[in-house]
Amino acid sequence: MKKFMLLTMMLALAISAMGQSYATIRQSGTIMISGAGTYETDLSADLKESDWNLGVDGALFFFPWLAAGLEFGYQKHFEEFERFGETEPGERENIGKYFGPRAYIFLGSKRSQLTPFIKGGANYLVRNSLIDGEETLLNNQTELGLTASAGLLLNLAKNVGLTIESEYNFEKGTEVEDIDTEQLLIKFGIKSFLTD
Repeated sequence: MKKFMLLTMMLALAISAMGQSYATIRQSGTIMISGAGTYETDLSADLKESDWNLGVDGALFFFPWLAAGLEFGYQKHFEEFERFGETEPGERENIGKYFGPRAYIFLGSKRSQLTPFIKGGANYLVRNSLIDGEETLLNNQTELGLTASAGLLLNLAKNVGLTIESEYNFEKGTEVEDIDTEQLLIKFGIKSFLTD
């Protein structure tokens, strides 16, 4: 995390040193469209395993520092597992689709090139579980959750910027016996700002 923050700050300083000074347009009525993703895999394991998460959201600015909107996302966990008495591994997939409201608060000057922000909201999540491509009894589980993140926006031009954020997710199953889950992600993304 510290290395990524340092890299982002160094990039911002390098852009400033070239004599360019960009600040994204954030004012009432501006529409912000964002996309972010994560991918993780263990290359040292004998059996394949990977996690990835993609999210897209749109928000409307009510003030230069406050925006609200909706986020849609897709998560997938894939892993191979050993089958008893067989040489070929099995494949397990857990797929999640989510959407929910989001609120953004941008800190500092609206003219600053490196802008910190915080984001929060709620999620409605539908999970599907597959083994070797076949649905399991745990299919179509629904969960409600909360999400919060803190990040940095590096303004590259008046209408585009790159982001890095640390996101925390808490999800609770809608059935009493469901187990609560927590997740911490480092996400990289891009934001576009549309205005008249």
